[in-house]
Amino acid sequence: MNPANTINNVLESVSKLSLDDQLMISEIIHKRVIEEKRKELASSVKESKEEYLTNKTQKGSVDDFLKELGDE
Repeated sequence: MNPANTINNVLESVSKLSLDDQLMISEIIHKRVIEEKRKELASSVKESKEEYLTNKTQKGSVDDFLKELGDE
């Protein structure tokens, strides 16, 4: 099934609900999105920490960083 059709079907179904139910669904989706963002951030932090602990990162100043970007 086409994702756009799926989204349209969901939106049509939701629009048939009462305003209170629509608001509740909106809040639930919002909270789920926030939770997923938190999980992604936690994963990124964990990966960065592992790279730091295994010396896969470099140390330097902002000037060093900008110079390296300019060299690429």
